[in-house]
Amino acid sequence: MTTPFPTFIDQLSRAWKLFLSRWGTAVVLELLIIIPALLTIPLMVQYLSALSQGVDVFTVVEQSPYTGQFLIGFFTAIFFGILSMTAMMLLFTAEKKISLFVALTGAVKVYIPVLYTSFLAALLVAISFLPSEVLNFWYLSVRNTFPLSEGGLAALDIVEFVAFVALMIPAFIVTIWVMYAPLAVALKETSGGVRALLFSKEVVRKHVWGVAWRMLGALVLFQVVSISVSQLPIAGVIVPFVLMILTIAFFVELYKELRAR
Repeated sequence: MTTPFPTFIDQLSRAWKLFLSRWGTAVVLELLIIIPALLTIPLMVQYLSALSQGVDVFTVVEQSPYTGQFLIGFFTAIFFGILSMTAMMLLFTAEKKISLFVALTGAVKVYIPVLYTSFLAALLVAISFLPSEVLNFWYLSVRNTFPLSEGGLAALDIVEFVAFVALMIPAFIVTIWVMYAPLAVALKETSGGVRALLFSKEVVRKHVWGVAWRMLGALVLFQVVSISVSQLPIAGVIVPFVLMILTIAFFVELYKELRAR
């Protein structure tokens, strides 16, 4: 008989306790992503300003003195993002608290296989969402060409929406299947690439919907909390920062539960 999953509240509580026990190292690791990303802000501000004023954004990008700085910040943030995420997953999966140095050196050792496994997982997810996006793009481009009344178009909108959702469901399942592949590689439970994707699928195979609603519930809850404090001067910055780390802790706690089965 399969042991039931802990409740959603229990898993949130475990993730919170895990965060509290290792928050110092986790905060430093999170900053490794944010600091390089700050280099992208000047060009992004110019881009959004040009967009709001109806100016050709490509001309702005070509002529901006911040384009080189943006590229450096963007690619550095990606590099440190994967490194930091891997180190944080190692930090949260370790039985005992480990130092920042141990977490980073462990992440460096598995960086390449985690990188290409993450790329393969992202590519597979993107491909799985492609049919629904193609349908939506096609429908929006031809919708007004149908010789139908407003009521007929409304009925057709409902049909298209149902078809869109039907195509999204398998893509969502694929996302759940592969989401633990990088973590499994980081923990050296499997080799990288396709084997890691298959390993991740096997880990969640009997619990796809349980994993899905828990992760979705956590993300929605954290987003609601972030929005609710967004207008507060200090909490509006600190709370989303903490919730980013807590999301990873929850993700890892869920993986631990799956591997214990």
